Amino acid sequence: MTTKKIFTTVLTAVMLCCTTACEDKLDIVPLGETTLDSVDDLETLLNQVPMLYQTENQFEMLCNNMYAKWDGLPDLLANSNSVTYALVKYDETVDRVNLTTSSSLYENLYSNINYMNVVISKAPEADGDDAKRIRIIAEAQVLRAWYHFLLVNMHAKQYDEATAAQLGGIAYVDNTNVGEQKTKLTLKEVYERILADCSDEVLAKLIQSHVDDPCRFGVDFGYGVRAKVLFQMKHYDEALHYANLALAVNGHIEDRTTVKTNQNWVLNETAQNNYYLIWCDNSNLGDLYGICITPDVATRISPDDYVNKYYLSDGVKAWEEPYPTLPDGCLQCNVSDIKWNVYGLRSESMYYLAAECLIRQGDLEGGLSRVDRVRAMRIENYQPYAAQAAGLTEHEAMKLLQDSKRVEFINTFENFCDRKRWNSESNYAETIVRDLGPEYGGIVTLRPDSPLWVFPFPQNAVLHNSSLTQNY
Repeated sequence: MTTKKIFTTVLTAVMLCCTTACEDKLDIVPLGETTLDSVDDLETLLNQVPMLYQTENQFEMLCNNMYAKWDGLPDLLANSNSVTYALVKYDETVDRVNLTTSSSLYENLYSNINYMNVVISKAPEADGDDAKRIRIIAEAQVLRAWYHFLLVNMHAKQYDEATAAQLGGIAYVDNTNVGEQKTKLTLKEVYERILADCSDEVLAKLIQSHVDDPCRFGVDFGYGVRAKVLFQMKHYDEALHYANLALAVNGHIEDRTTVKTNQNWVLNETAQNNYYLIWCDNSNLGDLYGICITPDVATRISPDDYVNKYYLSDGVKAWEEPYPTLPDGCLQCNVSDIKWNVYGLRSESMYYLAAECLIRQGDLEGGLSRVDRVRAMRIENYQPYAAQAAGLTEHEAMKLLQDSKRVEFINTFENFCDRKRWNSESNYAETIVRDLGPEYGGIVTLRPDSPLWVFPFPQNAVLHNSSLTQNY
Protein backbone atom coordinates (compact mmCIF):
# COMPACT_ATOMS: atom_id res chain seq x y z
CA MET A 1 0.00 0.00 0.00
CA THR A 2 1.28 3.47 -0.84
CA THR A 3 2.05 6.04 1.82
CA LYS A 4 -0.64 8.27 0.36
CA LYS A 5 -3.31 5.60 0.80
CA ILE A 6 -2.20 4.88 4.35
CA PHE A 7 -2.39 8.55 5.23
CA THR A 8 -5.83 8.85 3.62
CA THR A 9 -7.19 5.88 5.55
CA VAL A 10 -5.97 7.08 8.93
CA LEU A 11 -6.76 10.71 8.21
CA THR A 12 -10.37 9.78 7.55
CA ALA A 13 -10.57 8.29 11.02
CA VAL A 14 -8.75 11.24 12.53
CA MET A 15 -11.08 13.78 11.00
CA LEU A 16 -14.05 11.92 12.40
CA CYS A 17 -12.76 12.48 15.91
CA CYS A 18 -11.31 15.98 15.57
CA THR A 19 -14.36 18.04 16.38
CA THR A 20 -15.20 15.93 19.41
CA ALA A 21 -11.63 15.74 20.66
CA CYS A 22 -11.68 12.02 19.80
CA GLU A 23 -14.14 11.50 22.62
CA ASP A 24 -16.82 9.40 20.97
CA LYS A 25 -15.74 8.71 17.39
CA LEU A 26 -12.28 7.25 17.85
CA ASP A 27 -13.18 3.96 16.19
CA ILE A 28 -10.40 3.52 13.66
CA VAL A 29 -10.42 -0.28 13.60
CA PRO A 30 -12.75 -0.72 10.59
CA LEU A 31 -10.75 1.81 8.60
CA GLY A 32 -7.21 0.90 9.66
CA GLU A 33 -7.15 -2.75 10.65
CA THR A 34 -6.34 -4.23 7.26
CA THR A 35 -4.16 -1.43 5.93
CA LEU A 36 -1.68 -0.68 8.70
CA ASP A 37 -0.49 -4.23 9.20
CA SER A 38 3.29 -3.87 9.08
CA VAL A 39 5.91 -1.99 11.04
CA ASP A 40 6.96 -0.19 7.86
CA ASP A 41 3.39 0.96 7.22
CA LEU A 42 3.07 2.26 10.77
CA GLU A 43 6.39 4.05 10.52
CA THR A 44 4.95 6.20 7.73
CA LEU A 45 2.68 7.80 10.33
CA LEU A 46 5.84 9.21 11.91
CA ASN A 47 7.33 10.30 8.59
CA GLN A 48 5.28 13.46 8.33
CA VAL A 49 6.53 17.01 8.51
CA PRO A 50 5.11 18.13 11.87
CA MET A 51 3.15 21.36 11.65
CA LEU A 52 0.46 22.98 13.77
CA TYR A 53 -1.14 25.60 11.57
CA GLN A 54 -2.22 28.87 13.17
CA THR A 55 -2.95 32.32 11.81
CA GLU A 56 -1.73 34.14 14.92
CA ASN A 57 0.14 33.26 18.08
CA GLN A 58 -2.45 34.08 20.74
CA PHE A 59 -0.10 32.98 23.51
CA GLU A 60 2.44 35.63 22.56
CA MET A 61 -0.31 38.23 22.21
CA LEU A 62 -1.34 37.48 25.79
CA CYS A 63 2.26 37.77 27.04
CA ASN A 64 2.50 41.27 25.51
CA ASN A 65 5.18 40.07 23.12
CA MET A 66 3.35 40.31 19.80
CA TYR A 67 0.29 41.61 18.01
CA ALA A 68 -1.41 39.74 15.19
CA LYS A 69 0.28 39.75 11.80
CA TRP A 70 -0.66 42.64 9.54
CA ASP A 71 -3.40 44.02 11.80
CA GLY A 72 -3.46 47.44 13.40
CA LEU A 73 -5.31 48.09 16.65
CA PRO A 74 -8.50 49.36 14.93
CA ASP A 75 -8.87 45.93 13.33
CA LEU A 76 -7.93 44.02 16.47
CA LEU A 77 -10.33 46.02 18.63
CA ALA A 78 -13.17 46.46 16.14
CA ASN A 79 -15.25 43.76 17.78
CA SER A 80 -15.38 43.92 21.56
CA ASN A 81 -17.08 40.53 21.64
CA SER A 82 -14.12 38.51 20.37
CA VAL A 83 -11.31 36.44 21.80
CA THR A 84 -8.73 38.67 20.12
CA TYR A 85 -10.22 41.71 21.84
CA ALA A 86 -9.99 39.95 25.20
CA LEU A 87 -6.33 39.09 24.66
CA VAL A 88 -5.32 42.55 23.46
CA LYS A 89 -7.33 44.53 26.06
CA TYR A 90 -6.80 41.98 28.85
CA ASP A 91 -10.57 42.01 29.26
CA GLU A 92 -11.69 39.16 31.54
CA THR A 93 -15.38 39.95 30.98
CA VAL A 94 -15.39 38.72 27.38
CA ASP A 95 -17.17 35.35 27.12
CA ARG A 96 -14.30 33.38 25.64
CA VAL A 97 -16.01 30.04 26.29
CA ASN A 98 -18.94 30.62 23.95
CA LEU A 99 -16.78 32.51 21.46
CA THR A 100 -14.38 29.58 21.14
CA THR A 101 -16.65 27.44 18.99
CA SER A 102 -13.72 25.45 17.61
CA SER A 103 -9.94 25.39 17.71
CA SER A 104 -7.80 24.06 14.89
CA LEU A 105 -4.83 23.89 17.27
CA TYR A 106 -6.77 21.77 19.77
CA GLU A 107 -8.10 19.51 17.03
CA ASN A 108 -4.73 19.12 15.31
CA LEU A 109 -2.99 18.19 18.55
CA TYR A 110 -5.52 15.48 19.33
CA SER A 111 -5.35 14.29 15.71
CA ASN A 112 -1.59 13.95 16.08
CA ILE A 113 -2.11 12.08 19.34
CA ASN A 114 -4.42 9.73 17.48
CA TYR A 115 -1.65 8.96 14.97
CA MET A 116 0.63 8.10 17.86
CA ASN A 117 -1.97 5.84 19.44
CA VAL A 118 -2.35 3.94 16.18
CA VAL A 119 1.38 3.25 16.16
CA ILE A 120 1.50 2.28 19.84
CA SER A 121 -1.53 0.00 19.67
CA LYS A 122 -0.81 -1.76 16.38
CA ALA A 123 2.98 -2.04 16.27
CA PRO A 124 3.31 -4.86 18.84
CA GLU A 125 1.41 -7.29 16.57
CA ALA A 126 2.51 -5.89 13.21
CA ASP A 127 4.83 -7.76 10.86
CA GLY A 128 8.34 -6.41 10.55
CA ASP A 129 11.70 -5.70 12.11
CA ASP A 130 11.71 -5.96 15.91
CA ALA A 131 14.32 -3.23 16.44
CA LYS A 132 12.28 -0.79 14.36
CA ARG A 133 9.09 -1.84 16.17
CA ILE A 134 10.59 -1.00 19.55
CA ARG A 135 11.91 2.32 18.29
CA ILE A 136 8.73 3.60 16.64
CA ILE A 137 6.63 2.75 19.69
CA ALA A 138 9.05 4.75 21.84
CA GLU A 139 8.96 7.70 19.40
CA ALA A 140 5.16 7.64 19.41
CA GLN A 141 5.08 7.62 23.22
CA VAL A 142 7.40 10.62 23.49
CA LEU A 143 5.38 12.57 20.93
CA ARG A 144 2.16 11.63 22.70
CA ALA A 145 3.69 13.02 25.88
CA TRP A 146 4.74 16.24 24.15
CA TYR A 147 1.39 16.89 22.49
CA HIS A 148 -0.41 16.39 25.80
CA PHE A 149 2.11 18.69 27.48
CA LEU A 150 1.23 21.43 25.00
CA LEU A 151 -2.49 20.88 25.52
CA VAL A 152 -2.42 20.84 29.30
CA ASN A 153 -0.46 24.08 29.45
CA MET A 154 -2.91 25.74 27.07
CA HIS A 155 -6.09 24.59 28.78
CA ALA A 156 -5.25 24.14 32.46
CA LYS A 157 -3.71 26.11 35.28
CA GLN A 158 -0.04 26.02 36.19
CA TYR A 159 1.11 22.84 37.93
CA ASP A 160 1.83 23.13 41.63
CA GLU A 161 2.47 20.11 43.81
CA ALA A 162 0.11 21.30 46.54
CA THR A 163 -2.91 21.80 44.27
CA ALA A 164 -2.38 19.58 41.21
CA ALA A 165 -4.53 16.73 42.55
CA GLN A 166 -7.50 19.10 42.93
CA LEU A 167 -7.15 21.08 39.69
CA GLY A 168 -8.68 20.08 36.37
CA GLY A 169 -6.45 18.97 33.53
CA ILE A 170 -7.32 17.54 30.12
CA ALA A 171 -8.35 14.21 28.64
CA TYR A 172 -5.26 12.04 28.24
CA VAL A 173 -6.02 9.97 25.15
CA ASP A 174 -3.80 6.89 25.21
CA ASN A 175 -5.78 4.35 23.17
CA THR A 176 -8.05 3.95 20.16
CA ASN A 177 -10.92 2.32 22.03
CA VAL A 178 -14.13 3.91 20.81
CA GLY A 179 -16.10 2.51 23.72
CA GLU A 180 -14.01 4.16 26.40
CA GLN A 181 -15.02 7.53 27.78
CA LYS A 182 -12.07 9.91 27.43
CA THR A 183 -12.62 11.66 30.74
CA LYS A 184 -10.82 14.80 31.80
CA LEU A 185 -8.19 13.95 34.41
CA THR A 186 -6.79 16.03 37.22
CA LEU A 187 -3.69 18.07 36.54
CA LYS A 188 -1.65 15.66 38.65
CA GLU A 189 -2.90 12.63 36.72
CA VAL A 190 -2.13 14.25 33.38
CA TYR A 191 1.45 14.99 34.37
CA GLU A 192 1.87 11.46 35.71
CA ARG A 193 0.78 10.08 32.32
CA ILE A 194 3.11 12.47 30.50
CA LEU A 195 6.09 11.41 32.61
CA ALA A 196 5.25 7.75 32.04
CA ASP A 197 5.29 8.31 28.27
CA CYS A 198 8.78 9.85 28.43
CA SER A 199 10.23 7.64 31.16
CA ASP A 200 13.85 6.52 31.24
CA GLU A 201 12.72 3.11 29.99
CA VAL A 202 11.08 4.68 26.95
CA LEU A 203 13.97 7.06 26.27
CA ALA A 204 16.43 4.15 26.26
CA LYS A 205 14.62 2.76 23.19
CA LEU A 206 15.13 5.88 21.06
CA ILE A 207 18.08 6.34 18.73
CA GLN A 208 20.81 7.42 21.14
CA SER A 209 21.97 10.38 19.07
CA HIS A 210 20.64 13.33 17.11
CA VAL A 211 18.60 12.44 14.01
CA ASP A 212 18.95 14.60 10.90
CA ASP A 213 15.54 13.68 9.45
CA PRO A 214 13.27 16.63 10.42
CA CYS A 215 10.28 14.28 10.64
CA ARG A 216 11.94 12.08 13.25
CA PHE A 217 14.04 12.49 16.37
CA GLY A 218 16.60 10.90 18.62
CA VAL A 219 17.19 10.84 22.34
CA ASP A 220 18.07 14.55 22.43
CA PHE A 221 14.39 15.34 21.97
CA GLY A 222 13.41 12.61 24.42
CA TYR A 223 15.63 14.05 27.13
CA GLY A 224 14.42 17.54 26.22
CA VAL A 225 10.76 16.59 26.60
CA ARG A 226 11.34 15.09 30.03
CA ALA A 227 13.39 18.14 31.06
CA LYS A 228 10.63 20.55 29.96
CA VAL A 229 7.90 18.60 31.75
CA LEU A 230 9.84 18.45 35.01
CA PHE A 231 10.78 22.12 34.62
CA GLN A 232 7.12 23.14 34.28
CA MET A 233 6.39 21.05 37.38
CA LYS A 234 9.10 23.08 39.20
CA HIS A 235 11.22 19.98 39.77
CA TYR A 236 14.24 22.06 38.92
CA ASP A 237 17.03 19.71 40.00
CA GLU A 238 15.60 16.82 37.99
CA ALA A 239 14.95 19.08 35.02
CA LEU A 240 18.59 20.20 35.04
CA HIS A 241 19.74 16.57 34.94
CA TYR A 242 17.79 15.83 31.76
CA ALA A 243 18.67 19.15 30.14
CA ASN A 244 22.34 18.31 30.61
CA LEU A 245 21.75 14.88 29.09
CA ALA A 246 20.05 16.48 26.09
CA LEU A 247 22.87 18.98 25.59
CA ALA A 248 25.47 16.21 25.83
CA VAL A 249 23.76 14.59 22.83
CA ASN A 250 23.14 17.80 20.90
CA GLY A 251 24.46 21.13 22.16
CA HIS A 252 24.57 22.69 18.69
CA ILE A 253 23.58 26.38 18.80
CA GLU A 254 22.27 28.10 15.70
CA ASP A 255 25.05 30.43 14.50
CA ARG A 256 23.64 33.79 13.43
CA THR A 257 27.05 35.40 13.10
CA THR A 258 26.86 34.38 9.41
CA VAL A 259 24.29 37.14 8.83
CA LYS A 260 27.14 39.64 9.01
CA THR A 261 28.67 38.11 5.89
CA ASN A 262 25.57 36.95 4.03
CA GLN A 263 23.19 39.79 4.97
CA ASN A 264 20.56 37.08 5.09
CA TRP A 265 19.18 34.74 7.72
CA VAL A 266 18.30 31.26 6.50
CA LEU A 267 16.87 28.59 8.77
CA ASN A 268 15.43 25.47 7.20
CA GLU A 269 13.89 22.21 8.42
CA THR A 270 17.24 20.50 8.90
CA ALA A 271 18.81 23.10 11.22
CA GLN A 272 21.00 21.11 13.62
CA ASN A 273 19.88 23.00 16.73
CA ASN A 274 16.37 21.59 16.35
CA TYR A 275 15.67 18.55 18.49
CA TYR A 276 12.25 18.33 16.88
CA LEU A 277 10.77 21.03 14.66
CA ILE A 278 7.09 21.95 14.79
CA TRP A 279 6.38 25.01 12.67
CA CYS A 280 3.12 26.74 11.80
CA ASP A 281 3.24 28.74 8.56
CA ASN A 282 2.74 26.63 5.45
CA SER A 283 3.40 29.51 3.04
CA ASN A 284 6.76 30.36 1.48
CA LEU A 285 7.15 33.35 3.80
CA GLY A 286 7.93 31.50 7.02
CA ASP A 287 6.79 31.91 10.60
CA LEU A 288 8.50 35.23 11.35
CA TYR A 289 7.54 37.29 8.31
CA GLY A 290 5.04 39.99 9.20
CA ILE A 291 4.98 39.44 12.97
CA CYS A 292 4.70 42.67 14.94
CA ILE A 293 6.51 42.71 18.25
CA THR A 294 5.53 45.01 21.08
CA PRO A 295 7.63 47.96 22.28
CA ASP A 296 8.55 45.91 25.37
CA VAL A 297 10.21 43.26 23.22
CA ALA A 298 11.59 45.71 20.64
CA THR A 299 13.58 47.58 23.27
CA ARG A 300 15.20 44.31 24.35
CA ILE A 301 16.69 43.59 20.92
CA SER A 302 20.31 44.74 21.01
CA PRO A 303 21.45 47.23 18.34
CA ASP A 304 24.34 44.79 17.86
CA ASP A 305 22.09 41.78 17.30
CA TYR A 306 23.46 40.20 14.12
CA VAL A 307 20.06 39.96 12.43
CA ASN A 308 19.00 43.43 13.55
CA LYS A 309 22.30 44.98 12.48
CA TYR A 310 23.25 43.20 9.26
CA TYR A 311 20.17 41.63 7.67
CA LEU A 312 19.52 43.42 4.37
CA SER A 313 17.94 40.85 2.08
CA ASP A 314 16.81 42.46 -1.19
CA GLY A 315 17.56 45.82 0.38
CA VAL A 316 15.06 45.31 3.21
CA LYS A 317 16.12 45.40 6.87
CA ALA A 318 15.03 42.72 9.31
CA TRP A 319 12.94 45.09 11.43
CA GLU A 320 11.00 48.20 10.51
CA GLU A 321 8.23 50.38 11.88
CA PRO A 322 4.86 48.68 11.25
CA TYR A 323 1.47 50.14 10.52
CA PRO A 324 0.93 53.51 12.20
CA THR A 325 -2.18 52.05 13.86
CA LEU A 326 -0.11 49.98 16.28
CA PRO A 327 1.42 51.51 19.44
CA ASP A 328 4.59 53.56 19.01
CA GLY A 329 7.71 51.45 19.31
CA CYS A 330 6.36 48.28 17.72
CA LEU A 331 8.51 46.62 15.06
CA GLN A 332 7.51 44.41 12.14
CA CYS A 333 9.69 41.53 10.94
CA ASN A 334 10.64 41.26 7.26
CA VAL A 335 12.63 38.03 7.56
CA SER A 336 11.17 35.33 5.32
CA ASP A 337 11.82 31.64 4.69
CA ILE A 338 12.42 30.85 8.35
CA LYS A 339 11.09 27.50 9.54
CA TRP A 340 10.66 28.64 13.13
CA ASN A 341 10.34 26.11 15.93
CA VAL A 342 7.07 27.36 17.38
CA TYR A 343 5.92 24.26 19.25
CA GLY A 344 8.92 21.93 19.22
CA LEU A 345 12.25 21.93 21.02
CA ARG A 346 15.73 23.11 20.17
CA SER A 347 19.05 23.16 21.96
CA GLU A 348 18.62 26.79 23.01
CA SER A 349 15.58 25.71 25.07
CA MET A 350 17.85 23.43 27.06
CA TYR A 351 20.56 26.07 27.54
CA TYR A 352 18.04 28.51 29.00
CA LEU A 353 16.32 25.81 31.03
CA ALA A 354 19.63 24.71 32.54
CA ALA A 355 20.56 28.34 33.15
CA GLU A 356 17.45 29.01 35.21
CA CYS A 357 17.90 25.82 37.22
CA LEU A 358 21.49 26.75 38.04
CA ILE A 359 20.52 30.28 39.03
CA ARG A 360 17.88 28.86 41.37
CA GLN A 361 20.58 26.65 42.91
CA GLY A 362 22.65 29.75 43.64
CA ASP A 363 25.16 29.22 40.82
CA LEU A 364 24.59 32.58 39.15
CA GLU A 365 27.81 32.48 37.16
CA GLY A 366 27.17 28.97 35.90
CA GLY A 367 23.62 29.82 34.95
CA LEU A 368 24.46 33.05 33.16
CA SER A 369 27.31 31.36 31.32
CA ARG A 370 24.68 29.09 29.71
CA VAL A 371 22.80 32.18 28.56
CA ASP A 372 26.08 33.65 27.29
CA ARG A 373 26.74 30.66 25.07
CA VAL A 374 23.57 31.40 23.13
CA ARG A 375 23.83 35.19 23.14
CA ALA A 376 27.40 35.08 21.83
CA MET A 377 25.91 33.64 18.63
CA ARG A 378 23.34 36.44 18.51
CA ILE A 379 25.14 39.69 19.42
CA GLU A 380 28.32 41.14 17.96
CA ASN A 381 31.03 42.12 20.46
CA TYR A 382 29.01 40.44 23.17
CA GLN A 383 29.85 41.22 26.80
CA PRO A 384 29.16 38.10 28.89
CA TYR A 385 26.62 38.24 31.69
CA ALA A 386 28.60 35.73 33.72
CA ALA A 387 31.29 38.35 34.30
CA GLN A 388 28.73 40.36 36.30
CA ALA A 389 27.53 37.43 38.40
CA ALA A 390 29.48 38.23 41.56
CA GLY A 391 27.63 41.52 41.99
CA LEU A 392 24.12 40.22 41.28
CA THR A 393 21.29 38.87 43.36
CA GLU A 394 19.37 35.81 42.19
CA HIS A 395 16.49 38.04 41.18
CA GLU A 396 18.77 40.28 39.11
CA ALA A 397 20.36 37.30 37.39
CA MET A 398 16.91 35.93 36.62
CA LYS A 399 15.89 39.27 35.14
CA LEU A 400 18.81 39.11 32.70
CA LEU A 401 17.75 35.60 31.72
CA GLN A 402 14.08 36.54 31.39
CA ASP A 403 14.69 39.53 29.12
CA SER A 404 17.07 37.56 26.92
CA LYS A 405 14.81 34.54 26.70
CA ARG A 406 11.85 36.68 25.74
CA VAL A 407 13.68 37.77 22.59
CA GLU A 408 15.24 34.38 21.84
CA PHE A 409 11.86 32.64 21.87
CA ILE A 410 9.63 35.25 20.29
CA ASN A 411 6.69 33.68 18.43
CA THR A 412 6.96 30.33 20.21
CA PHE A 413 5.06 28.58 23.02
CA GLU A 414 8.08 28.86 25.33
CA ASN A 415 7.38 32.35 26.67
CA PHE A 416 3.80 31.48 27.59
CA CYS A 417 4.86 28.43 29.63
CA ASP A 418 7.52 30.45 31.40
CA ARG A 419 5.23 33.32 32.25
CA LYS A 420 2.55 31.00 33.67
CA ARG A 421 5.14 29.25 35.82
CA TRP A 422 6.77 32.48 37.05
CA ASN A 423 3.35 33.96 37.78
CA SER A 424 2.74 31.20 40.32
CA GLU A 425 5.83 32.14 42.34
CA SER A 426 5.80 35.15 44.64
CA ASN A 427 9.38 36.09 43.73
CA TYR A 428 8.66 36.27 40.01
CA ALA A 429 4.93 36.93 39.62
CA GLU A 430 4.37 40.00 37.48
CA THR A 431 1.44 42.15 36.45
CA ILE A 432 1.85 42.82 32.75
CA VAL A 433 1.29 46.44 31.75
CA ARG A 434 0.41 47.23 28.14
CA ASP A 435 0.16 50.76 26.79
CA LEU A 436 -2.22 50.86 23.84
CA GLY A 437 -1.96 54.60 23.48
CA PRO A 438 -4.64 57.17 24.38
CA GLU A 439 -6.75 56.55 21.28
CA TYR A 440 -7.14 52.83 22.02
CA GLY A 441 -7.73 52.79 25.74
CA GLY A 442 -4.33 53.62 27.19
CA ILE A 443 -2.91 51.37 29.89
CA VAL A 444 -4.32 47.87 30.36
CA THR A 445 -3.03 45.28 32.84
CA LEU A 446 -2.98 41.51 33.16
CA ARG A 447 -2.89 39.97 36.64
CA PRO A 448 -0.62 36.97 37.32
CA ASP A 449 -3.68 34.96 38.39
CA SER A 450 -5.99 36.16 35.62
CA PRO A 451 -8.29 33.50 34.08
CA LEU A 452 -6.97 34.62 30.70
CA TRP A 453 -3.90 32.45 31.33
CA VAL A 454 -6.12 29.40 30.82
CA PHE A 455 -7.52 28.98 27.31
CA PRO A 456 -11.04 27.50 27.10
CA PHE A 457 -11.86 24.12 25.64
CA PRO A 458 -13.60 24.63 22.29
CA GLN A 459 -17.37 24.22 22.28
CA ASN A 460 -17.39 21.51 19.62
CA ALA A 461 -15.41 19.35 22.06
CA VAL A 462 -17.34 20.33 25.20
CA LEU A 463 -20.71 19.55 23.63
CA HIS A 464 -19.67 15.93 23.07
CA ASN A 465 -17.89 15.39 26.39
CA SER A 466 -19.53 16.49 29.61
CA SER A 467 -16.31 15.95 31.58
CA LEU A 468 -14.64 18.86 29.79
CA THR A 469 -15.63 21.51 32.27
CA GLN A 470 -13.56 24.66 31.90
CA ASN A 471 -10.46 24.97 34.10
CA TYR A 472 -10.94 28.59 35.19
